[in-house]
Formats: sequence, C-alpha cells, structure tokens
Amino acid sequence: MVGDQEYERNNAAYQGMRETLNLTYPRGWFVGIADGQVVGAAATFRELESLLRAGGKDPRRVLVVEAGVAYPEYVTIFA
Repeated sequence: MVGDQEYERNNAAYQGMRETLNLTYPRGWFVGIADGQVVGAAATFRELESLLRAGGKDPRRVLVVEAGVAYPEYVTIFA
C-alpha cells in the first residue's frame, strides 16, 4: 500500500493536473502518477502495469487514475 504522505503528494498532483490529463489522454485510459508526476499511461490497466514494471516502478506505489473519470472525494462503502 502506498504510504499516506506519498499518496497525499500524488493525489495533490493528480488534482492539479486532472484537467490536463483529461485533455491529453483518451477517456478511460489508465494514468500512473508517482513522485508527483505522470510516470506512464496506457489503454488498459495491465498495459500500464507492464509499462511501470519495465520502467522500474513498483505499481503498488503508483497512484492510478482513469482519464475522464470524476472521482468523489469520499465514498461510504458500508452503510
């Protein structure tokens, strides 16, 4: 699991670049963010995973989002 500080940094980076990502990548593409920057993008999650591994990144430590998807800030899983 990504550490809290690392997650917060990557999530803040995502929030700041969300509109650019939505304009840059086709809707539904998977975009990986690590160290506050985009480290890869692919049409499928598995393609992104392979790309990250090939680039020396541990996919478990990368924030992955889908371009064009609006994520809520909070979600209740069990009510």
